[in-house]
Amino acid sequence: MKKLPLPATDDRQKTTANSNNDLLGETSYPYLKNELQDILNGYVDYDANNGNAFNVAPVNITDALADGLKKNYKSPPKDLKFINDLRESSPIVCPMCGSLGTGTLDHLFPKEDYPEFAVYSKNLVPACDCNIKRRTNLKDGNRRVLHPYYDNVLSQRLISCDISQDPAFPMAKIKIKYAQPNLPEIDSIKFHAEKVILPSGLIGWLEGQWDSLVKDPSLSIHTLPDENIASVAEFERYLNSALSKYDRKFETPNNWYSIFFHGLLNSRGVVNFLYTKHNLIYP
Repeated sequence: MKKLPLPATDDRQKTTANSNNDLLGETSYPYLKNELQDILNGYVDYDANNGNAFNVAPVNITDALADGLKKNYKSPPKDLKFINDLRESSPIVCPMCGSLGTGTLDHLFPKEDYPEFAVYSKNLVPACDCNIKRRTNLKDGNRRVLHPYYDNVLSQRLISCDISQDPAFPMAKIKIKYAQPNLPEIDSIKFHAEKVILPSGLIGWLEGQWDSLVKDPSLSIHTLPDENIASVAEFERYLNSALSKYDRKFETPNNWYSIFFHGLLNSRGVVNFLYTKHNLIYP
C-alpha cells in the first residue's frame, strides 16, 4: 500500500484525439466520438470525487463503446500509449498490497463493471498480480478499496502484524493488526486488507520471514552487529533503525518488510526473545 502522485496524463486531450481516430473502426470508432462528452464528464466526476467508489457516478455508455474501450486498453492505439508507460512505471513496492511484486496495471474501478474508465489514467494503478486476486471487489456496505492516487491516509502507517507465542515457541501464530484502529477510514482499511492484501499472501510471507529470523536474527536484521548486545533497549534501537530504513527505502510504511518489523517491535515478548537468541549466537 502506497500513496502515489496522480498521473500527469491529459486525459481529456488523449481521449478526444482517440475519439477522432477513424482507423479504430474495429474497436472504439465512431462510438467514442458519439459519446465523448459523456466519457469526459465521467472523468471530471471521478476526479472531483477523489476516486471514492461511493461518490463516483457510473456513466451509461453503449455496449459497443464499452467493448471498444476495453479493446483500446488491451492494445493501446497511438493516442493511448501512456497506458504502456504507466505499466512500465511500476514502483519497487506494489501501491495496492505493499508487496515487492509489480509489473501489471490494476483498474481500480474494474473495467468489466466500469468500462467507461477502462483507459482513464487515474483509474490505472501500477500494481502486482493482487489486481487479479482482488477480482472485481470495489466496495461493500460502507467499505471500499483504498485509492493510491487519492487516499492520503495511505501515507500513514496502517498495517502491522501480531506475532503471538504458542506452546512450541518459537513457532508462532501471525495475524495482521491495524496500526491506527481509530482512524475514520478504518472500515475501508480493513476491507482493503481483506480483499487486496491478505489474498496476496502476506501471512505466508510473514511466516517465512519469522522462520528465517528465529534461526539467526542477525541474518535477517541487517542493522544488528555480529557481537553481543548489552541490553534489550539497545537491541530495540537496532530494530527501530531497520524499520526506519525499510520505510524510507520503499517510500511507504505499509510495505511488507515494514509491516513485519513493526510487528516485531510491538508483539509481546518478541524483542526479548530475539535479544536472547542473538546473544546466544554471539556470547
